Amino acid sequence: MRLLPRSRTVIIALAASAVTTIGVVRLVASSDVPGVADDATVDSLTARVAVAEWTSMDHDMSSDATGYQMPPAMMPGMPENGDQRLAVSVSVVNTGDETRLLRPDGEFVLRAGNGSGRWTPHSDTFGDLPRLAPHNAVTGILYFDVPPAKFTSPAWIEWTHDDTTNRLTIPLDGTSAPSSHSHNP
Repeated sequence: MRLLPRSRTVIIALAASAVTTIGVVRLVASSDVPGVADDATVDSLTARVAVAEWTSMDHDMSSDATGYQMPPAMMPGMPENGDQRLAVSVSVVNTGDETRLLRPDGEFVLRAGNGSGRWTPHSDTFGDLPRLAPHNAVTGILYFDVPPAKFTSPAWIEWTHDDTTNRLTIPLDGTSAPSSHSHNP
């Protein structure tokens, strides 16, 4: 069966609309960024990024806002003005028979834009976990404060453990960071 040119246009428009509506796009390294994978194993530890999403951190300080308005200086831990916070859920599994050292806050870095952008975690939910017991797993969230203008595709998480560096894909809802983070005066 041969489609008429108008039919092809309608099908392409519907497919584009479906992709836009679903909105799930995987920011992955393109062919110019070698070595990016869905998971990586080093010394019996396997790491995988489960999900990543932008967190809403805006707060309204305008005179017509409802409720008590706390100034940015009284809100420790908020991203700097103009930055957005990216929450990246990472799972690490110890498949070996020995306890392994693990320091998530020092081992994971966010990279973007062919390596020109580099961010260390602002904070995480792993807690003080220096070791991972045999045949156990842990999942935590790494929070990165990123200036949206510098966060460009391709993007990945770089994991350095025991002097071995791996690159992990980032499944991210949406194609880009929110336009900006603001502290509305």
